Amino acid sequence: MTRNAFIVLLLLTVGAIALGAQIAERYAAPGIGRTLIVAAFTALVVFPAAKFAERRGWIRGGLDFSKMGRGRGGDAK
Repeated sequence: MTRNAFIVLLLLTVGAIALGAQIAERYAAPGIGRTLIVAAFTALVVFPAAKFAERRGWIRGGLDFSKMGRGRGGDAK
């Protein structure tokens, strides 16, 4: 991920959380419902932005779950 993409996505995420919190305070009771509304709103904003950044080449690489949980080998723990 490029530095500029990280900064843009960070600011977008903070803004989405702030806006989602304002919306959730109006329409949801305190508790897990409010939390889930903020999380869903943030995901709906950040996911398309990240896909756009990936198409533009600002984010490269992939996630390979097959390598997770394996030791690195050697003596390092």
